[in-house]
Amino acid sequence: MANRDSGLLATLTAGVLFGLAIPMIKLGLDRNIPPLSFAALRFGLASLFVLGLLRNRGWIVKSLLRSRQMWLVGMLNAVGYLLQFEGQLFTTGSEAALIIGTAALMIPLMSWLKRQEPFRAVKALGVLVGFAGVTLLVLGQPSQTSVETGQHHLFGDALLAATAVTIALVFIFTKSLAVKHGDRGVTGGMIITTSVLLLPFVPLGQTMQVVLDGWSWLIVVFLAVFGTVGAYYFFSRGLERVSPIVSSIILPTEVIVSVVASLLIFAESFTIISGFGAVLVVAGVALVSLTQ
Repeated sequence: MANRDSGLLATLTAGVLFGLAIPMIKLGLDRNIPPLSFAALRFGLASLFVLGLLRNRGWIVKSLLRSRQMWLVGMLNAVGYLLQFEGQLFTTGSEAALIIGTAALMIPLMSWLKRQEPFRAVKALGVLVGFAGVTLLVLGQPSQTSVETGQHHLFGDALLAATAVTIALVFIFTKSLAVKHGDRGVTGGMIITTSVLLLPFVPLGQTMQVVLDGWSWLIVVFLAVFGTVGAYYFFSRGLERVSPIVSSIILPTEVIVSVVASLLIFAESFTIISGFGAVLVVAGVALVSLTQ
């Protein structure tokens, strides 16, 4: 019981940290940090933090770094973040959080297909409600000033939906690693493999001068230390103690924190249709994640 409680607490903490990361990414993109470089720098700094300060505290497990499954998780994670950073260029922070949060709707489907978890009626209802909400969220966006802008917005939504798929897969494939190698080793392995795979993208961008701006560096450092090292540590700690579907409680927490923070920071607004869709997304994610 104590193990489960500590796992849930760790998962909720990770949800808050991941939730704060989404508006922080939007802040960085609004400062014209090139998205591919931004993603690579975030994980590069996080990797240096792990290697420099945490390598002797169980965060570096050599056998894990030689594991094909660990590199598969790192590849999925890297692809997901490249898609997310590009997608957030064209969408609001709150919309990004809601679409990314649909990963919680995909996790039970994937777990059921792999025969890891049962797929009960309440979860099925949550999936249907959540995806209906996403449809309304996308269709109910305010009218765009031009056709091209509208197309870019839909493209951003598609990239974020693909991000949600990669997040769900990371949940599924990380579970056995966390049980076998422990939370610290998996966190370090995920950060390092993702960082290595993102390294070629550091120089890709229109300009890197803006990254030298003090506020831009502060955003990158916050994301590296709190949004990456801290968030993934608590994520893996929770995943070690509870099932992937129970761990998906992280996603409604992340959605709520991200949406509230985005509304406060960017003064974003919803139309009636998109607002109703947002409510359905949160309701669907909650039904799937909290009825364990």
